Amino acid sequence: NLLIDKILQDKNLYPPWVCVALYGFCSSMVTPYAFGGGWINLAISFFMGSCVGCLQYIVSQRSNMYSNVFEVSASIVVSFCGRAFGSIPRSNICFGAVTQGSLALILPGYIILCGSLELQSRNLVAGSVRMFYAIIYSLFLGFGITLGAALFGWMYANASNDASCDPSIIAPYYRILFVPAFTIGIALINQANWSQLPVMVIISCTGYVVTYFAGEHFQNSTEFTAALAAFVIGLMGNLYSRIWQGLAVSAMLPAIFVQVPSGVASQSSLLSGIQRANELTRHNTTSTTSDISS
Repeated sequence: NLLIDKILQDKNLYPPWVCVALYGFCSSMVTPYAFGGGWINLAISFFMGSCVGCLQYIVSQRSNMYSNVFEVSASIVVSFCGRAFGSIPRSNICFGAVTQGSLALILPGYIILCGSLELQSRNLVAGSVRMFYAIIYSLFLGFGITLGAALFGWMYANASNDASCDPSIIAPYYRILFVPAFTIGIALINQANWSQLPVMVIISCTGYVVTYFAGEHFQNSTEFTAALAAFVIGLMGNLYSRIWQGLAVSAMLPAIFVQVPSGVASQSSLLSGIQRANELTRHNTTSTTSDISS
């Protein structure tokens, strides 16, 4: 307990402005491999990711009142700006990629993981609280994305509706080069030491390789693909803790964050509110059969 209290009271290894820059860097690195974004989308994701990092590390730290609405405001700003950039004619900016990439670092995937582990270990109260909070958190993000997209749709009639991008812009085998870069960035954001980075990169890249090739083989079973990747990550983290006497959780943490955006991309859950936003801008009050099925 004394060691935990000392760690919590110590200052962060990296100042807030470095974390803001790392937020933008991670957002640009996650956009190609998780959401199929092209080269031009990297710059847009860096800009919007830095804005999200600024809201979290600078604005939220100075105002407790704003920290309560951080998720909604960040998703509104990102969705509005992403749709604005995506609506530029012949810009090849993908609205879906830059929006999801900019919000990838505030997704509740790690919270859901902790809640699942709590429930698995029979800690029902703690696990239920975490899971319920993650559900409400996801609703906040979805509401913010819908509102931001609808606001720009009201302002500009020819707003972009591209929820998915052309994945052939960057070859699949080149996307793995962005995984170690994202892993290093997310590890430094979580105040990791430089000596921990090599094993983090190895575990993270191995998990992504398993996810990619398992996804190619089991295209209609995303749950099985995620289970395989999680098993390999857990196995390597356990081996690291037993052979090199390291802390398995810290070594696996960046690999977990690498898996979260890919799962969101396969389900397109973050952009499910775009259709609703289009209905709001068109003032539709009825739903057709195709709308229900989609």
